Amino acid sequence: MRGAPLGAPLGVPLEGEDAGLVRSMGSDLRDELRWLSLVALALYFLVSYRVALASLGVAEKPAGAPRLASLTWLGRWRMFTELRDQHVILTAEAQAGAGWTPIDLAAMFPSHRDEGPGYDRDDFYDDPRRRDALARALCARVAAPAVRLSVRRFQKTLGQRDQPERGATTAALGTWPCR
Repeated sequence: MRGAPLGAPLGVPLEGEDAGLVRSMGSDLRDELRWLSLVALALYFLVSYRVALASLGVAEKPAGAPRLASLTWLGRWRMFTELRDQHVILTAEAQAGAGWTPIDLAAMFPSHRDEGPGYDRDDFYDDPRRRDALARALCARVAAPAVRLSVRRFQKTLGQRDQPERGATTAALGTWPCR
């Protein structure tokens, strides 16, 4: 085996057997790192899954799970961990004299995504700041003395695309005066 002469600058290409040996050592190292990263990723997803089950109250929190919340955020992301058995529709009304007239929120705030309008999600209408912002936007677009928001909930019917409103309930979220 012949190596580079002593004192030769770094980056001098190796020739013969040495070059093949270095190439094979590099590819072995890359293969080991690739497998190690896949195992680490699988372990991370398993821990996140277990944290998700623990956050739902279905399983115990894994022993030795990281205490830092930022490491297991995927397991607590509500999109993956929360099952909903109800449909929720946010409705808005504008005051017209002594009565209230409905406002078509879908026409006023069209959805640009396939998953539907963001204001129908409970993390939107449960947040008072977001409700206030929506009410202010409605006041700016509708000439009315006041607007009010309410939520209509009804049970999902499995196996049907068109959902009948079985057991619908309506809850008022508030009334906002338009200035």
